[in-house]
Amino acid sequence: MTANGALAPGRPEPALVVEGLTVGYARRNRPPSIVVKDLSLTVPAGAIVGLAGESGCGKSTAVLAALGYRARGAQIGAGKSWLGSDDLLSLPTKRLRRDFWGPRIGYIAQDASSGLSPALTVGFQLAEAMSEGRRRPGVASARVIEGLVRVGIPDPHAAVHRYAHEFSGGQRQRIALALAMARSPCVLVLDEPTTGLDVTTQARLCSMLRDLVTDTGVSMVFVSHDLALLSKIADRLAVMYAGQIVEEGSAEDVAASPAHPYTSALIAAVPDPRRPRRLAGIPGAPPRNSVDVGCAFAPRCVHAVNACMDSSIELMRTGSQLARCIRVDELVRRPYSPAPLSLAAVAGSSAAPVLEVRDLWCAHGARGSELIAVRGVSFRVRPGETLGIVGESGSGKSTILRAIVGLHEPYEGSVLLRGQELAGRALQRPRAVRGDVQLVFQDPDSSLNPRQSVRDILVRPLRLFRDDISRRAETDAIAELLATVELPRQVMNRYPAELSGGQRQRLALARAFASRPSVLLCDEVTSALDVSVQAAIIELLRDLADTFHTSLVFVSHDLGVVRSVAGVAIVMQDGEVCEEGPTDELFEAPRHEYSRSLLAAVPALPRTAASATPAS
Repeated sequence: MTANGALAPGRPEPALVVEGLTVGYARRNRPPSIVVKDLSLTVPAGAIVGLAGESGCGKSTAVLAALGYRARGAQIGAGKSWLGSDDLLSLPTKRLRRDFWGPRIGYIAQDASSGLSPALTVGFQLAEAMSEGRRRPGVASARVIEGLVRVGIPDPHAAVHRYAHEFSGGQRQRIALALAMARSPCVLVLDEPTTGLDVTTQARLCSMLRDLVTDTGVSMVFVSHDLALLSKIADRLAVMYAGQIVEEGSAEDVAASPAHPYTSALIAAVPDPRRPRRLAGIPGAPPRNSVDVGCAFAPRCVHAVNACMDSSIELMRTGSQLARCIRVDELVRRPYSPAPLSLAAVAGSSAAPVLEVRDLWCAHGARGSELIAVRGVSFRVRPGETLGIVGESGSGKSTILRAIVGLHEPYEGSVLLRGQELAGRALQRPRAVRGDVQLVFQDPDSSLNPRQSVRDILVRPLRLFRDDISRRAETDAIAELLATVELPRQVMNRYPAELSGGQRQRLALARAFASRPSVLLCDEVTSALDVSVQAAIIELLRDLADTFHTSLVFVSHDLGVVRSVAGVAIVMQDGEVCEEGPTDELFEAPRHEYSRSLLAAVPALPRTAASATPAS
């Protein structure tokens, strides 16, 4: 794959060739804002091409536009997108729907549920897709079973009669893949398909995708912010920033020896359970639009010089890679020594626990037909300690947190705060206790009222739990909270929809810390964030916990994140604790077979990438 979309000598014929794609969004009485600029990309037949970058860099916009899809307000200003001899950008939407989307191009969105009807059985949806709208029950039924078998759905004969909500998240993603492959397309586009999946489900899905490429010859474009994952599954890798490709090459070369400072910065933000280190987020955020003059990354780059701002920068070859950087040949790589982690000291503390869970049993459903979610779980958390809880989806991690905070009443066991047993329901607990144990949810969108301003969201916990703050002092207290989570005072009058995903999660943290809790429960708080924002949130949590001497219970399916933040950890399987101990011991020499399988499923960056970074 070269800068102009041409193939290197000896490579197979391309399945999709994008040349000079430029996409903008219309603005009233002004020129359109350009979000993708002069992008060229080649997808070889039977290969997986990865597209990486932070949220807002134009990845999804670029791939959807390349397929001929125009979002509301989007304008394709220039470029061509060749699928065989057909330029998708010159065809009307009606023909694209009839002849290309489905028959020759498959698409899987990040949220598999958005592509599955909740009112129709999985079998009906697959049969309808395979028969192109003409139902042929006998033929379609056999093909439907075959389609479900291909993507690894257990008991496919029963699965065809079930609805989407009756499957796990990983299974829904597999069903979405079966739908996308129903008409045997030659190109498959996957937009963040593994976000939110636990490591074993992610590993199984990626293995299945690689087998699918081998067996069917389908070409894939895999959009993700997970560079470790892309380094393992992709053949080629392109890194996007501000609507442009800033580096491309073989996936292994780009991940092992990044040539662009932005790629190096992304890698420095990737957590690795095998090599714990302090994570480094990238200060600032990507620009909303592409940049006409100079390097778009220069304002955030530690290697930027005046020349970086003077003129447009083209992709330049360095070895087997291409990089959009004028200093690519003079930046010398040197060993990278991240700040050491000091997590084990608290883990060995003999202080009395601030939180204790004793023989906790939780269930979902009515008595007599309930599903046991948590089975006899016990643990202690000492002041200032961070406990990590890891495990696959459905292992009971989130249910434990909800039981601790009083949102899920256990039917056996107890939760103690400083030695005092708490009532099973939050409403039965004193107000001071409710303020002392706070929960931050995975998705801030569902926990922040969209009709309340940032000020309104933060003033409520201050009035509920902080009797020391007068009404006159509320504005200053809110400003102090915002500063604590590194949000500017100017966001006080904005609404959640006006904030980025990372800013909304910071707001959720500010609300939780408004009551100065002794215990903070974090439920997958970084799972939907790109690696740079994730690193910044993790470091922010660490700093907040140190500042307020708060104990953390950190639930995550990402073992690298847990290794980076927690001093002790427990591993959950089917509602039970199968292993616990200091994270250094647990991750370096796991004793339980399940713990070893979790660790083995984590995609790892090449060692040279984790130990080297460009130097100025």
